[in-house]
Amino acid sequence: MKNCRAHMAMEERYARLEIDYTSIEEKKKICNLVNDLIAKYHISPQITVEPATVETGEYVIEFHDDYDKKAGPFFEELLASLGIKKCD
Repeated sequence: MKNCRAHMAMEERYARLEIDYTSIEEKKKICNLVNDLIAKYHISPQITVEPATVETGEYVIEFHDDYDKKAGPFFEELLASLGIKKCD
């Protein structure tokens, strides 16, 4: 997904990943991958989709009180699956 950009913020037990999507297909792919990884890691992050237009927007994944430190591996696998090599 060459058009997607990612922004990450992490603190002690808090982690947030924002992925900008530029088409409905990208949004669907992000959503499907996130759902698959939620089942794999047995986690329940807070998810928000913030549309800018009908086709573009931001997919936001947040972890609060991440005691088990699952956010890092979850984010790494998600970004690798999406082909995103770099975060801002």
